[in-house]
Amino acid sequence: MRRLRKFRRLTSATRRIAADLIARALVSNGFRPQHHTTFPIADGTYGDHEGPALSLLILGDSIAASLGTSTVDETLGAQCAATLSHATSRPVHLRVLARPGTTTGFMKHQLRKALRHPHPPGIALIIVGGNDIVAGTPLRLAAKNLAHHVTQLRQAGWHVLVGTCWDVGHVPAVRHWLRTPLSRRSRRLEHLQTTAVRRAGAVAIPLRDPRHSTQPELFAADRIHPSAHGNALHLQALTGALTGALTPGPARLGG
Repeated sequence: MRRLRKFRRLTSATRRIAADLIARALVSNGFRPQHHTTFPIADGTYGDHEGPALSLLILGDSIAASLGTSTVDETLGAQCAATLSHATSRPVHLRVLARPGTTTGFMKHQLRKALRHPHPPGIALIIVGGNDIVAGTPLRLAAKNLAHHVTQLRQAGWHVLVGTCWDVGHVPAVRHWLRTPLSRRSRRLEHLQTTAVRRAGAVAIPLRDPRHSTQPELFAADRIHPSAHGNALHLQALTGALTGALTPGPARLGG
């Protein structure tokens, strides 16, 4: 039993060292997405419908913030808000709290703002995880932090959707020799996120797609973040959960 505990500690330490080496290798090869911080501000009300507006919050990292796009219409937030407004025949009030470079742990600052949101709770969409892969965050800790954020939002009355970690190994800017270890970590985090999110009463939507490795037009000029086409692909994955989030009965989020 003592040997088993030592083995587990050794395995954990080995994983942390490997994650740190991957993070250092990424930085040394110029993979610094946190240095690019400009993105269109998509906050506002979408749809010409009458009646009370539905609140939509976007939390997470640069993928959620739509870094890499050049106009509001290209952002994932605007596309989600327009889709939701059309599906519900209600205006949608969008606020994007997501910021580039955010890890799951650092998302707590966005959460504080979300819990002080002046409008009635609606739908909160979280996309986070890529920076945890790059930064070498212990993956179980990242999943635990995510579950904590989801629980707080659910307790405050929000319907929560989580776009799980995509495959960072498919990002064109990543050197070839780093693709396999990054893909393995990405898939592991995706699995941990999915389990944690479902246990916390939210819906997990996979954003990993094999087309990311074969269609360069899905990425912006920095070869790291999604282009408008990439955001449209993510929207395809999210649409069903977005439009079904407020549906009564078994399809209702967390129901």
